[in-house]
Amino acid sequence: MNLKQKIQLLAVLPLAIAMLLVVLVTQYQFDKLSLETATAYRDGVIERRQAELKNYTLLALSSIDHLYNNQDIDTEVAQELAKDVLTNLIYKEDGYFFAYTVDGVGVVHPIQPFRIGENWWELQDESGLFLIQELISNAQAGGDYLQYSWDKPSVGEVGTKMAYSVMLDKWEWMLGTGVYIDDVEDQVSRIQLSIDHKIISASYVILAIGIISVIAVFSTGLLLQFSERKLADGKLQELTKRILTAQEEERRRVSRELHDGISQLIASAKFSIETALLKIKSNQSPEEDLMLTTEKITQTLTDLRRISRDLHPRILDDHGLSAGIESLSANFSRRTGISINLDKVAVKNMLSLEIKTTFYRVAQEALTNIERHSSATEVNIAIGLRGRWLVLSIRDNGNGFDVASLNRNKSPMVGIGLRNMHERLSYHKGMFTIESNRSGTTIEARIPKDYLKFN
Repeated sequence: MNLKQKIQLLAVLPLAIAMLLVVLVTQYQFDKLSLETATAYRDGVIERRQAELKNYTLLALSSIDHLYNNQDIDTEVAQELAKDVLTNLIYKEDGYFFAYTVDGVGVVHPIQPFRIGENWWELQDESGLFLIQELISNAQAGGDYLQYSWDKPSVGEVGTKMAYSVMLDKWEWMLGTGVYIDDVEDQVSRIQLSIDHKIISASYVILAIGIISVIAVFSTGLLLQFSERKLADGKLQELTKRILTAQEEERRRVSRELHDGISQLIASAKFSIETALLKIKSNQSPEEDLMLTTEKITQTLTDLRRISRDLHPRILDDHGLSAGIESLSANFSRRTGISINLDKVAVKNMLSLEIKTTFYRVAQEALTNIERHSSATEVNIAIGLRGRWLVLSIRDNGNGFDVASLNRNKSPMVGIGLRNMHERLSYHKGMFTIESNRSGTTIEARIPKDYLKFN
């Protein structure tokens, strides 16, 4: 296999694999969306049917209220009159009311009058559910819904019925009504079938695009074999550009973590090198700063190897947040000469790794900004509890900046560090505030105290 053929293979194979993965992932997501849509539709219809049943039951109760709560009518007479009222309450095609005593004896059933006067306590549906017992139990519990198999009068077949039952405590009756929900499943099936057809069509389109793309790349490779070297180089560069463009989307996904971690370390190493250069010019030993630079570069390489996981300094794992910020502050002071006063509480084992990392990154970004922009000579850092918040406060005596102007600037490269701080804290339901004037800048990062583990 010559070089050009290898180039063809290297160009086509990753693209083919990528398109195959796109099709598989897209198909999975489409199937998931189809199922979620059908489930959401089904749940929505069921909820509306449940509300409808409850309203019908309230209407039935109000229709016999003048009998149920009338002390001037004999109970047996009131019950007989109530039976007549309930028997005549028919709605829609298969809607009616039924009543049983707490012992399971039929009292009202306009569709199946043979059930009146008989005990149906042991009655079961096709699945073995003791439905009269369950209906009575739901009613005694304050009213609830039950799904079971039951004869559907309009078609003469067994269907799935959802019933709602309540108790008439004074008469020891269970009153209920129900609707058939077979049509819901039919509607859901039709919706899901329609979605599946569209999913299949979309999958074919994606697959066709992938095949066309692979063929296009392969054809480009064939043309490279019959072109002059200059033209071949141009085509290869174009192919490389397209591959890099495809990779760029994935790079964007991890750009925030790269900025929060790697760029901070590289910036720190750069400042250490600059400090070392200044010391060399002034005949001072740069060894300490160069060693610190080596440490930062080593840590950068370690973080790059672990980019698939959440980046965080090992000291947070071993000694906790307070020790991590104390180490960060000491390194900062040693490198920049800026004094740091640290007031902290011990929260080593009281915070999750995510919270510790968030606070550490906020402090790291803040100190980097102070070093770059503030001309400060002193920084005060405090970690402590304030009301219902765990608060990290960082205040410097630098020259400050215009917060409102920064907020108005829509450039994606301006204030990215501050935006990342805000987004990190928002993820944990926290708050991020900045106050700045000519006498200095104060930032506060707050996390709800509920995130602390006191046991």
